[in-house]
Amino acid sequence: MPASGRRWAMVIPLFVAIAGAAAWMVVMRQRPALPVLPIGGDFALTDHNRARFELSSLRGKAVLIFFGYSLCPDVCPTTLSKLSSVARALGDDRARVKTLYISVDPERDTPEVLKLDLQSFSVDALGLTGTRAEVDRVVTQYGASYTVVPTPQSAGKYSVTHTTTLYALDTQGRVRIQFPYEATVDEIVQGIRTILADRP
Repeated sequence: MPASGRRWAMVIPLFVAIAGAAAWMVVMRQRPALPVLPIGGDFALTDHNRARFELSSLRGKAVLIFFGYSLCPDVCPTTLSKLSSVARALGDDRARVKTLYISVDPERDTPEVLKLDLQSFSVDALGLTGTRAEVDRVVTQYGASYTVVPTPQSAGKYSVTHTTTLYALDTQGRVRIQFPYEATVDEIVQGIRTILADRP
């Protein structure tokens, strides 16, 4: 093969590789960004250490929020167990994520009760409570709901049915994903990593 032919034989694969990389970058830039959902916002409650907590203090971290209560027989412990698995799967990224467990039973869920409840799970979480009015304000902000169900024959006297959605916020405190209760560990991990990789 003439020298000029050999040069072209070397240049063409390099050109194809560069063109392919450029096309891939275009595709990546054109991927639809996660939407900013029209719910949520900053709030202030009391954490499980009896300190005043403000959501704005977590700027720079992805935040997972769910509503529940310590006497919840199934959904809440299952969610906390799942989030413990999510934390393990995130590896080094787990330091960039904070979970907020907001009680919809503030009369029974004192900070001490929430702290004890969280000790059974390996997740970086804060239990949050407040007055009924404060909790209701946050519930409304996030489009969640709950209902107190009287159970006079039980020791607790009532149970609480509540929204099981897991709300994922970006590093600016904006809601970007709502995970249903059925979401898997892998789906939540992928969603969090997408949020962490997204530019503010």
